[in-house]
Amino acid sequence: MEGCFGRKAREATAADMDADRISSLPDEVKHHILSLIPNIKEVVKISSLSKSWLRTWRSFQITDFDQHLILPDESSDRFIRFVDDYLMRSHEMPRFRLSARATPEMAPHVDRWLGISLDYHVKELSVNIFKVRQIPGKFLYSIPARVLSAGFMKSLTLDGAVKIDGISTVNLPSLLSLHLSHSHIDNQMFRRLLGGCPFIEDLSVFCCSPLSEIKVLNLNHLKRMKMTSMRPDLKVVGIEAPGLERFCMTYYFETVHLTIHVSPSVRCLEFTGLYKTDEWFCQFLSELPLLESLTLNGCRLLERIWISNPLLKKILIMNCDDLLDITIDTPKLSSFSYEAETTLPSIWTKNHGLGCAVGFRFYFWREPTTLWFQELQNFLTEWSTAFRCPELTVHLYQRDEGLKDEVNKNVALSAPGILHLKLLVLGPPQSSYPLILDGLFSTCHPATFIVRARYPLLEFICEALANREENGDGSLGDVECWKHELKDVKIESFEGNQHGLPLDQGTIHGLLPVISTWNTVCFRMQWGD
Repeated sequence: MEGCFGRKAREATAADMDADRISSLPDEVKHHILSLIPNIKEVVKISSLSKSWLRTWRSFQITDFDQHLILPDESSDRFIRFVDDYLMRSHEMPRFRLSARATPEMAPHVDRWLGISLDYHVKELSVNIFKVRQIPGKFLYSIPARVLSAGFMKSLTLDGAVKIDGISTVNLPSLLSLHLSHSHIDNQMFRRLLGGCPFIEDLSVFCCSPLSEIKVLNLNHLKRMKMTSMRPDLKVVGIEAPGLERFCMTYYFETVHLTIHVSPSVRCLEFTGLYKTDEWFCQFLSELPLLESLTLNGCRLLERIWISNPLLKKILIMNCDDLLDITIDTPKLSSFSYEAETTLPSIWTKNHGLGCAVGFRFYFWREPTTLWFQELQNFLTEWSTAFRCPELTVHLYQRDEGLKDEVNKNVALSAPGILHLKLLVLGPPQSSYPLILDGLFSTCHPATFIVRARYPLLEFICEALANREENGDGSLGDVECWKHELKDVKIESFEGNQHGLPLDQGTIHGLLPVISTWNTVCFRMQWGD
């Protein structure tokens, strides 16, 4: 018994010594430790551990004040006292990020805090005024005019129930980055705001109203612009910026009457939800001779498109479900990705034998059919010929789990000649397992086969691959059975751990007991001529 208590006493003493070692660290080291804690509320709790940590807390620089995180369930009074207490003992403020409730009672406090941050010549300012469901009304916080005349500010973000109006003078000569999200601003104030930011490099406009014209004129330093609108009010988008390199536009409204013009200097173009015809799109692309990267997502009017840009290196097409034909004249293309439900468009290329990494992703809400796999075989043959892809990697998933962009990442990292095919099959019944496997391998012969699946499907695949020689009589239609052509298969990795083991009964017996609900297995395959 004494030995037990003695051991506990020694352990407690060792823990106290470790705590003392941390407490005795220099303040700059402890400041770094506190900066790694994502929730400021937890940082406040640490200040109560000792007098040393309390002193560290009092000298720790807080830059983010989020009412959601700091005191989410408390009244606004405590949050106000918290911010006031910190700002009274601050000596500098390079960055000030504020997120507070949209209430008339909070407005004068926000005015005061912004004034203090401007007194400190804040370089990065972010204001988010969020609405509370329990509080009725449509209160908008009017941004003070002084904010738009802070000549020292480099970055400004205005988000939520923020009203930008009635300010006659804008003078932001040092501003490099401007982000407006869900803010209230009209056309005249928007033009005045941009006119006061002559050196801006980054601009984003997200769902602002009643803005109906996004016109950017004479911003010679603008390099990147991103805009999103979910309202039919938007009529004109015109970007005259000779240095513009990246333009991203999302527009979720079915109208072909929207006028869009961007500078010919654009190198990276992204369209999401754009409702434009084939003719408009092809004409628009022809006016971008320096284009190097193109992304199309959910452009539902496109059916037959011609992509002819001499410097284009990367193409990503997603969810353009009505697309039937793609003609490509891009001699420098190095990466092509296509994602859709089950649509298999035709490919035509003017550059035979492109050395290009290629990726496809298809997802099934219903079971794939034998006919679809037969169409897929012709589709892959056509693309492999066009892009000179002798090696194929197949990804088979039952659930995305945040892996939606994995094919695109693999394509970006792949060497030319690797074609990535990702099939997302959501919850197929066990009766369809043979169709999926036979359809897939009768269609294509991948060198690498990556499976992310539940236990029953993963077990079926492992046993089917290991026992292929014993059960090699099946076939899919008139296609020769894949089981005779697969000469060797190894488990290259399991859950990211390298193995390189041959797939036989011994490996399966060692593998299946450790398979959990979801696992990732990578197979390396060798096929006969």
